[in-house]
Amino acid sequence: MASNKKILVTGATGKQGGAVIKALQESSPSFQILALTRNASSKGAQALASKPNTIVVEGDHTSLAPIFEKHKPIFGVFSVTVMDKEGSEEAQAKPLIDESVKNGVELFVFTSVDRGGEKSDTNPTNIPHFASKHRIEEYLKEKSANGTKMPYTILRPVCFMDNLTPDFMGKGFNSMWAGVGTKPLQLVSTRDIGIFAANAFNNPSAYKNRSISLAGDELNIEQGRKVFKDTMGSDLPETFGFVGSGIKYMIKEMGTMFNWFKTDGYGADIQALRKEEPRLQNLSQWLKESSKFSK
Repeated sequence: MASNKKILVTGATGKQGGAVIKALQESSPSFQILALTRNASSKGAQALASKPNTIVVEGDHTSLAPIFEKHKPIFGVFSVTVMDKEGSEEAQAKPLIDESVKNGVELFVFTSVDRGGEKSDTNPTNIPHFASKHRIEEYLKEKSANGTKMPYTILRPVCFMDNLTPDFMGKGFNSMWAGVGTKPLQLVSTRDIGIFAANAFNNPSAYKNRSISLAGDELNIEQGRKVFKDTMGSDLPETFGFVGSGIKYMIKEMGTMFNWFKTDGYGADIQALRKEEPRLQNLSQWLKESSKFSK
């Protein structure tokens, strides 16, 4: 097991970054976690600061060099990018990749998105934020010299189970899911993204230069409704179909993505993943163990 090695985790107060930190704390208490956040005084950051072996680091992609200098050597980096108004996912990731190569990082884990299973390497899709992540993957491979300068692991999660929430946003998601029709939609728990990232840092030789699509279940809306009813004893929270249609109309990229779910769709090998990581949650397990729903 690694001892006193530093892992820089971006998006530390977000769902994926938070899941990585939790998984590292549970599996590898000897790692020192550098939790990168834009606001170290936020409630989420302060909660992280109270955890053992965790240092909250304030900054972003514009302030990386001083962070690497102050905390060197950094053994591993977990990188997550998010859509924003400027569409700057590449601007978030590329400076981090450059600084990581420059400073001899021993494993760079980038969380991307699945784009059709084995086709993901060559299939950016017509969904803008999927295509951005594909370009980041290509940049990572190039700058790391295909993993010879800096080993990497690319995690490609599918649609988050965590989108199912009891509030209006969750109902809107379910309305859009219903619009996919009879075609199954692959889903993954963000908890499991954290587990796979932690596995990579704990056993870098087994994850060196791998690209892994992540999913824990595959269900169409009718199957999802049944799993929810059987597990929670109540109906899946939904709203009117026109709400989902309206969201897809107003947010063009959302409409493009859900159309892609219907025509193409994700392609993770769930059976193989479960052999590699038996803790992988299906939807029923996620509802009982990790969701915000209660019976």
